[in-house]
Amino acid sequence: MAATVLTVSPDGPIRGLAEARDAIRTQRIDKPNEAFRVVVEDGVYRITEPILFEVGDGNVIYEAAPDASPILSGGQRITSKWTKVADADGLWKCDLSSVKRFEQLWVNGTRAIRAREPDSFFHYLRDAKQVDMEDGRRARQVLAANPGDLTGLKTLSEDEIRDVQLLAFHKWDITRRFLDDADPASGRLVVSGRPMKPWNPLTRNTGFVLENYAGALDEPGEFFLSKDGWLTYRPRPDEVLSTGDANSNGDAKSIAKNVAKNVAKNTAESVAKNTAECVFPVCDQLLIVQGDSANGRFVEDLVFRGISFRHSGHETPPGGHEPAQAAAYIEASVQVDGARNVVIEDCEIAHVSNYGVWFRKGCSGCRLQNSWLHDLGAGGVRIGEMSIAAKESDRTRENSVDNNIIHDAGHLFPCAVGGWIGNSGFNDVTHNEIADMYYTGISVGWRWGYDESLAKNNRVEFNHIHHIGKGWLSDMGGIYTLGPSPGTVLRGNRIHDIESWGYGGWGLYNDEGSTGILLENNLVYRTKSGGYHQHYGRENIIRNNIFAFGREYQVRRSKAENHLSFTFERNIVLYDSETLFYGKWGDDGVKIGGNLYWRIGGDVDLGEVDTSEESTIENPRFADPENDDFQLIDETATSKIGFQRFDWHRAGVYGRKAWVEKASVLPMPERSVPPEPLPPPPPTFEEDFEDQLLPLGIGISVEKNRSDIRVIESPLAKSGKHVLELVDAPGQKHRYYPMFTFEPKLREGVGTCRFSIRLNEGSVFQHEWRDSATPYRTGPSLWFEKGELRSGDKVLMEIPVGKWIDVEVTAGLGKKAGQWMVSVAGDGVENHVFRDLPLVHPQWKHLDWIGFVSQANTDAVVYLDDLDLDVRK
Repeated sequence: MAATVLTVSPDGPIRGLAEARDAIRTQRIDKPNEAFRVVVEDGVYRITEPILFEVGDGNVIYEAAPDASPILSGGQRITSKWTKVADADGLWKCDLSSVKRFEQLWVNGTRAIRAREPDSFFHYLRDAKQVDMEDGRRARQVLAANPGDLTGLKTLSEDEIRDVQLLAFHKWDITRRFLDDADPASGRLVVSGRPMKPWNPLTRNTGFVLENYAGALDEPGEFFLSKDGWLTYRPRPDEVLSTGDANSNGDAKSIAKNVAKNVAKNTAESVAKNTAECVFPVCDQLLIVQGDSANGRFVEDLVFRGISFRHSGHETPPGGHEPAQAAAYIEASVQVDGARNVVIEDCEIAHVSNYGVWFRKGCSGCRLQNSWLHDLGAGGVRIGEMSIAAKESDRTRENSVDNNIIHDAGHLFPCAVGGWIGNSGFNDVTHNEIADMYYTGISVGWRWGYDESLAKNNRVEFNHIHHIGKGWLSDMGGIYTLGPSPGTVLRGNRIHDIESWGYGGWGLYNDEGSTGILLENNLVYRTKSGGYHQHYGRENIIRNNIFAFGREYQVRRSKAENHLSFTFERNIVLYDSETLFYGKWGDDGVKIGGNLYWRIGGDVDLGEVDTSEESTIENPRFADPENDDFQLIDETATSKIGFQRFDWHRAGVYGRKAWVEKASVLPMPERSVPPEPLPPPPPTFEEDFEDQLLPLGIGISVEKNRSDIRVIESPLAKSGKHVLELVDAPGQKHRYYPMFTFEPKLREGVGTCRFSIRLNEGSVFQHEWRDSATPYRTGPSLWFEKGELRSGDKVLMEIPVGKWIDVEVTAGLGKKAGQWMVSVAGDGVENHVFRDLPLVHPQWKHLDWIGFVSQANTDAVVYLDDLDLDVRK
């Protein structure tokens, strides 16, 4: 197409994309319909703010000159003098007090690591407790770690402690917070933010990393930027830092040319023989396309070709980052809104601190193609939004992500995904290489349950997705779907090496409400959990797939519902572990049959799952499946189920030989094993409430604005300064509110519960032990009421009001169950021991539930302190 051609060059007269855009705007005053082509010559084009393209900036192609590899960089080179740190082996430092603070650094095109401990994988929390603040809008969490894991914090001041960041890995989420306080000697860490999500809180064995303190700077490639602006770095073996003026190593133009050449080849070579090139980010985004879709005004026909977009930064806000599945609230370095036919092709997006590309609001006909996305702070590419836009023009649809290489991601937000489709339909995600990530490969849909979703008729085909999870997070899939997606097809994908931390390393994963999805001709192998899992959904079809070598099991169904959940037919399931089917089966909610099953070295047990007469147990005769060759060398067995051969080699990128080879030789992490989780805590507790928090893991029942359970500071405390207060009130729906409970699940031995109690006038208090039978059975039971302590109908003794009473209840469990005893002592109370008390239900044997209940029907207060439960053989 004939177009006016402009040239961008480091030598000028147009020295950058923003200048070219402005020049075109000027020319368009007289020629509003003119097409333009901007040719960008070799060089590094540094920016200090994102380049913005708005309505009227379209009908332009920005492309690299022939054989050129221009770089648009939001980074700044360090030119300060480096000096060796005295008495610190291998450390160098430079003064950057005059520049904006940053949290990322690249040396010779390789991401440096902000000083952290541990240096690989994570430590584990021993426990976590929470107290609400600001009427529940915020909360403080007190975290217990092993003191030996916090030794690097011992020398830090209070201000330095508050600069340390905690990165926690829990299920499918991450939480990033600044420390409020720390006591390394006791292993105590304090953070604050929003209350923890009840379905995914911080708990025992939550993995955590501590970042950004000088004591963690112990590995080559790590850096630390102090508050006063001193950057300290421990070079890698091939890195030599400059001890003089950086300009002595070459003029800016030649350095820029070398940078473009070397980084484009993804080498870690120094751009000059005697110095390393160090770059820090000054932009949080690089390129923004901003139309006005709400009013039907779009940026149209804008193309970026052959350009590298590099070096965007992210600075953690004071409140940190709350958990969000798929890092859904993190923006992209190249972000597009209100656009039609915006194309990014043959580009590179690398060394960024967020997502690579996001076609967000009101985008259609946009395309990411033949591009290389790597070294990403979050994930690769996103399409659509989390919510459903009210205006049709604001809804994103009919976009394409094709033939891209997306890998080495999640450096700052490990829960991010390679490709994400939210509330958006009719999109194609095809022939991509997606690998080396901490969470899911491709995620489709953004609706929990069966309500309206726009994620319809999406096509996810022929992608090669592998080395996902790497043992850091749980509940993930090579391809993951969420909510209704009628017409969506997952076809021809090759998925392997899915490695979760705990549960849920699946190949194909239909999560909550997934509906109307066809999954066919996919090859899935070497997954930690199973090849296929449906949590719950409706009328999905899983057919003509190959599922092989799930370590824990092969196929899972988690929730049975009163409709057809899915059809499972014409699949080959090959395995060498023990379990074939896992979860909820045996009802009419699944149609399963016409499959081939084969277990290497063992018998196949179909149980009550596949009871059809259409399935077969035979060797499928793959060429060499143990070494990833799933070609059928004999179709005698597979023809019995009507299996249709498909070419799994088609999955992944296509085109130029060099492009295909690039994908095939990507460096992949070797499978590594996270540290062994801490053993389960003893099913006992010991609480004096001096940490000012309610115990995590207790069940609390109160009626809002009436009753309450809280830890308060009081001179009445039995020991220390704090006590647990149960505040009762008349007119509650449940008289047994307020109540708190533990679930120790003690089965054998002799259990003893101790607590101190202080009753006020009108207080009524119950303490009870129960099992988990249906209906439950009660063992020991005590009532404190009207100045008396009783068990059942028997009054044991008088109890004074306004004084602390120490109570100790002891009962045998399991084989030792039958009777129990209680001892009572206190201020001005003679010691009493009551033995051989009868159980409320003689059949009671197990302590599954222990309750502390205020039973008054009036304004009353009960104080508790020094709770203790233990068990002995």
